[in-house]
Amino acid sequence: MTFKEDRLENEKSDPHEGSSLKFINVPLVLIALFVGFGATYLALRTDNTSMTPGDSRTKPSGLAAASDTGPAGTDANNLPALMEKGKQVFTTTCQACHQATGAGIPGAFPPLAESEWVNGSPKRVIAIVLHGLQGEINVKGQKFQGVMPPFKDQLKPEDIAAVATYVRNSFGNKSDLVTVDLVNKVKDETKSRTTSWGGEAELNAQKWE
Repeated sequence: MTFKEDRLENEKSDPHEGSSLKFINVPLVLIALFVGFGATYLALRTDNTSMTPGDSRTKPSGLAAASDTGPAGTDANNLPALMEKGKQVFTTTCQACHQATGAGIPGAFPPLAESEWVNGSPKRVIAIVLHGLQGEINVKGQKFQGVMPPFKDQLKPEDIAAVATYVRNSFGNKSDLVTVDLVNKVKDETKSRTTSWGGEAELNAQKWE
């Protein structure tokens, strides 16, 4: 009996599955490392780390700059925004008569492409859009006797500035931008006018510069 008892006392327990606590902190250490790395990266890459809402990234130039200053600006960066808006106004208001190519309709509506009237005084272009035109006009050596309606009550000053800029920089034309300030100036100078311009003769009699 003594031998049996001694053997039982000296025998080790059978192996069994269990959990060890020595690896329990590994996930916590990894999470801490990732959080620390992310915070360091943001601190090095971000100029403004204040907790304020909104986008702190630098605004791009070009169209974004144009939207900040509006159509009244004279900076060349405004041209893409003005052209896009002007094309929309032209398509809905002017295209039926002057055509998508700016070629007009022979004998009925004068061309805008490479027109001396379009590329001439911007104030004169504005005045025609504002008050319309009824009477004889010569465009590129051709006579036209048509009627253009006034748009002073249909289009806002920014729309007129945009569409005037568009036609002066499309169809082979290349002229200065038309600003909202200039549109408002011409509108104020001709506010007493109640009829359309009486053709080329009356337009040429005005001082536009």
